Amino acid sequence: MRQNALAALALFSMLAAAPSAPAAEPIRIHPSNPHYLHWQGRLFLVVTSAEHYGAVINADFDWRRYLATLHREGMNLTRIFAGTYRESPGDFGIERNTLAPQRFLAP
Repeated sequence: MRQNALAALALFSMLAAAPSAPAAEPIRIHPSNPHYLHWQGRLFLVVTSAEHYGAVINADFDWRRYLATLHREGMNLTRIFAGTYRESPGDFGIERNTLAPQRFLAP
């Protein structure tokens, strides 16, 4: 549990240390194409693998490998699930449901 707390702290520290846009210019819809975003004067894309919430609440999830993969593949978004929702094994007839982990992890 302590290792997971340290990992979360490290992730939040990295996010806090990352360069940020000036307060006067938030991310917004791109002026010439509403399918894209615009930030700091240029096109901005949010790229991720769109993992299942079950991955981020499962204490057995290999978050180091996951974050390394995001970095290696140039992805710039992940989920942080701060809620307490989870399912029980067998709910909805789902076998091996990642949202029903054996070892539940929540902040």
